[in-house]
Amino acid sequence: MPVTRRALLGLGAGGLAATVAAGVAGCSGSDRGPEPEPYCTSQLKLARHNSLKNATFVYDPDQQPTSFRFDRGFYGQLGTWLEDYLTLSGTSRPDQVWTYGSWLDGHPQCDSWHDAGRAFDLSRLVSEGAVQVSCRYDIWSTYTGTRLTHFRTRYWALAASLHLHFEYVLTHLYNADHHNHIHIDNGRSGSGLSSFDTDSVSQVQAVQAILTHLWQTPVPITGQWNRQTKNATGDVLDGTEVGGTIDDGDDHWRTFLRRSATRSKP
Repeated sequence: MPVTRRALLGLGAGGLAATVAAGVAGCSGSDRGPEPEPYCTSQLKLARHNSLKNATFVYDPDQQPTSFRFDRGFYGQLGTWLEDYLTLSGTSRPDQVWTYGSWLDGHPQCDSWHDAGRAFDLSRLVSEGAVQVSCRYDIWSTYTGTRLTHFRTRYWALAASLHLHFEYVLTHLYNADHHNHIHIDNGRSGSGLSSFDTDSVSQVQAVQAILTHLWQTPVPITGQWNRQTKNATGDVLDGTEVGGTIDDGDDHWRTFLRRSATRSKP
C-alpha cells in the first residue's frame, strides 16, 4: 500500500532529509474566479534554508534542527509575516521556528502547494526554550483555566496575522489533520496580502473564533458567513478609520486582522 501524505506527516525527517508535509490544494469556494492550480517544482530549483529571520527551523516530529526548501518569493513572505507579527503582537523574538515542513516531492499528483515550495506547516515559535506561541492544539487543548486561555489567545492572535499575509490558512478548526500545526500557503493570494471571501470556510471559521476568543464576542463557529458574524466584525471596526464590516473590502478585512493580532495577551 502506498504511503499517503498524511502518513508521511508522522515520519522523522532525519537530519537534512526531504521535508514531509501535508498538502492542500485550496480551502475556499470562491466566486472570484477559478482556483489556481498547484504544480510541482524540482528540489533543485528551490533554495534550502535552516532558519527564518535567524530563528532556527526545528522539525517537530524528531525535535531536531532541519533545513527546508522554499520557493524564493514565498520564503520572503514568511519573513515579512514574522516581522509584522512580532511588531503587532509584542511577542518575544523567537530563536526557533518549529514546523512539520515545507516542500514535498508530490509527483505524480502535484496537487498541493507544498509541491511547489509555496506552503509551510507551522507548529511553534520558541524563545530560549520557552514556547511563545503554539499551534499544537492537540497539546494545549488539554489544558484548563488560565493556562488554556493563554495558549488559545496567542494561537488566534497568531492565526489573525497569518490570515493577513496569506489567503490559505488552515487552523485546527478545519479538520483533525491540522490539530498539530497551522498550514499556510500563497496559492491564492500570490505575492500580495489576503482578501476576504465569505464563501471561504477556513476564513469564516477563523473570524468566528477570533471574535469569540480575542474579542469576547461569542458567535457560533460554523464556517458559514451570517448576519451575526458580520455585525460582530462591525463592532470591532467601529471607531476605526475604515468602519463598516470585513466584507466591505480589503481595508476592512485587513484592519480587523491587524487589530486582532495585537490582542495576544488574555
